[in-house]
Amino acid sequence: MSALSKNIQRTIIIAFIIGTLAIGAVLNLHLRHLRQSEAFYRWILAFAVNDRLFQEDRAVAADFDLFYQCAEVVDTLPEMTGLIPPKDESNTAPISALSVIASDYTHDKELWNFARSKEAAPLREEFLSLVRERKLRFAQDIQYAEAQAGGVNLFNFFFGFRKVAANFVWLEVDRYWHQGNTYRMITLMRTCVALDPQFIDAYLIGAWHLAYNATARMPDTPWPLREWHAKYEKCLGEKERFYYVAVDFLKDGIRKNSRNSKLYFDLGFSIYKQKLKDYPNAVKYLAEAVHFPHEQYVPRQLFLCLELNGQYEESLVGWKDYAARYPDNPVVQEVAPRFIARNEGFILEKLASNLRKKAREAGDQEEAERLNNEASDLWEQARAVWSSINDPFGEGRKMRMEALDMREEGRHLEAVAYLDKARWEASDLFDDFSNLIIEIKQEAGIPLTISEKKAVIRESEAGICAGMPEDEIEKRSQAAQELDAAN
Repeated sequence: MSALSKNIQRTIIIAFIIGTLAIGAVLNLHLRHLRQSEAFYRWILAFAVNDRLFQEDRAVAADFDLFYQCAEVVDTLPEMTGLIPPKDESNTAPISALSVIASDYTHDKELWNFARSKEAAPLREEFLSLVRERKLRFAQDIQYAEAQAGGVNLFNFFFGFRKVAANFVWLEVDRYWHQGNTYRMITLMRTCVALDPQFIDAYLIGAWHLAYNATARMPDTPWPLREWHAKYEKCLGEKERFYYVAVDFLKDGIRKNSRNSKLYFDLGFSIYKQKLKDYPNAVKYLAEAVHFPHEQYVPRQLFLCLELNGQYEESLVGWKDYAARYPDNPVVQEVAPRFIARNEGFILEKLASNLRKKAREAGDQEEAERLNNEASDLWEQARAVWSSINDPFGEGRKMRMEALDMREEGRHLEAVAYLDKARWEASDLFDDFSNLIIEIKQEAGIPLTISEKKAVIRESEAGICAGMPEDEIEKRSQAAQELDAAN
């Protein structure tokens, strides 16, 4: 081979190597850009769900300030402002348009485009700088990914296998559970999801352990033994604290996996409905669950909680729509008609009660009579609905209406005696009947029993616990004094 040929061959090889290195460098830059954009995108989703739903830690300046800088940029982009739905006047929470856009998973492509865009480049750089300084609360899990990009070191040697490590930690959680070491489980569960923030089952099973298994043999904590918890603004004992630890655990999972309906469902149904009887919050999170791909039973629980929360119109619309969408489902055929009728009964009762109230307030006798007649028609329609249901709940509602008729006629003692008997025949409505008895007694000036008085002041005098702020104690003590004076 001649010297010229050798030079040409050498030049080709060198050019190939340089070209390969150049392509590799370009690909590496592109990969780095995608990885940083993904971290930025996930942080936007995490903060948006906190901003819109939880509204906790709004004073965390670094997260808050950066997010609202992003929101200001989004407001200038036509392709993003077109995604903003009309303002919900009923929602008075000060949330940004970016939070609203992020609530709809069909906008994920546009959010991703924003996260990797040139317009967001300065904000993305600031985000990465804050992550490295560990100043962003809602980007804690992202720090693992960033650390891995730093090259070969001991940290990466372990955390490169963090999902595997999370599985091993979870095996330890399971072992502690079978040993009954509940308190050891909690720390390990947090470690597990810190290693693998997308380990959905760890959040779900962990919350179940906390709210159900750990508290299964615990009695409710007596009020004198409870302590004020400033974060939740509640008097809590050991058992009750487990419920709220489960709430926090699921909220952490939602921040890191804001597109998973199972986490919203368990928070709304398993904790807020079943354990805390907090129906407004149950509705709040179940309503989120149905915004994402979900199982068929999820909307049913939402409609039940809407009813329990007194939102009969919304529940009725939901059941009717559900029955129309799944007409061949045997569960729907059996359940939906009953709950449609229940909500119709509740709505008729409510309308009749509102008309009677207007009649009492009406200055004109003729107008009052007209309103009362209209109310009577609706009242009888409601009674007919409860009769058509033909189950213990329907019979209980009819008994409740009988008692309210007696109250309307001024027969308070008879109404109380009737309800006292009726609540043992309609156990589903026992609490409702007991509360109504107290309400009628207070209205008529009939002395309360000791147990009724305690029930009324449970959130006043009896609700005082150690560590409660002075202004809260004063408010509750005053309410208790007013109750004592009235009886």
